[in-house]
Amino acid sequence: MTELPREEAIHTGIPDDFRHLLEQNAYDKVLQLVLGYFIDKGERVISLKDGILLVQDDEKKELKYGLDNLVRIVAATSLADWESVIYSYFNKVNFAENAYRFFFKDFEHARMHIKALIKPEAILGYEFARDLVNRRDFPGTCTVLVFDYNGQFRFLSSDDVKEWQQEEAVLFEEALCNIAQEEVTVHKMEVENGIEIYTFFSGDFSAVKMIELERNADFAHGTYGAVVTIPTKGAAFVSPVVNQQVMKQVEILAPLATQFFEQNPGNITPDIFWYYRGQIQEFIKKPAANGFTSIAMPAGLVQLLASTQ
Repeated sequence: MTELPREEAIHTGIPDDFRHLLEQNAYDKVLQLVLGYFIDKGERVISLKDGILLVQDDEKKELKYGLDNLVRIVAATSLADWESVIYSYFNKVNFAENAYRFFFKDFEHARMHIKALIKPEAILGYEFARDLVNRRDFPGTCTVLVFDYNGQFRFLSSDDVKEWQQEEAVLFEEALCNIAQEEVTVHKMEVENGIEIYTFFSGDFSAVKMIELERNADFAHGTYGAVVTIPTKGAAFVSPVVNQQVMKQVEILAPLATQFFEQNPGNITPDIFWYYRGQIQEFIKKPAANGFTSIAMPAGLVQLLASTQ
């Protein structure tokens, strides 16, 4: 008989990241079908929290499943088809699990699937993320390694990568090389006073491409670097810095970043950054009168611009 999960281990409240996709009652239905799938398989559901499902298979191995992609799929599907979609989804994921076991033993075959995503730094406080392979590129965020296989992302933990016997720096270089090959749609806008804005749109990799702006979009790197925003994983906005009009560039980019951060999935941060020759600094935010926030240039950019006068 399959052991049912303890009620206190199952957090049924809809995560904030899913609220723009489903109402609570629809999320309840998704959870009912998801739990039913694993009960039918005879596997033990250990916990569900923050959209991360922890399951113990028939070999007593613990497996983690993120519900993010599944929720997006069912949100665009008729309710009558949800059970079929959910069962097909997990069958596909479980088939991939056997492939992961092969890849995690063979770096040469795995390396083409290693990629990276930028996430809000707060995710590192979640239990599922405590052992993820990560580093910091943009302040207030973390860059995590993922395995991109069969249309699914799997966050890579230290345990997943240990048999590769590679330094984390090597793994991130592999990931960013693979990211450089991903296609994004780029548009150029010319606004007032000759200011240029470049938009980068894709399904998943626009933001992470900004880690290596000079490699991936050197045309957007001005004499004094660039003003960069990465509101979501699939959207980034960049304005080359070529003169003293930096704060005007910020005035243009800030509302764009906030709008995309608040209204689109995969949100990361509405903050504004300065990129210069591989170095990234955050624009300084301070409380101002009437509940507003003031934004000031980072010290490095102030010094660079002053040195040219």
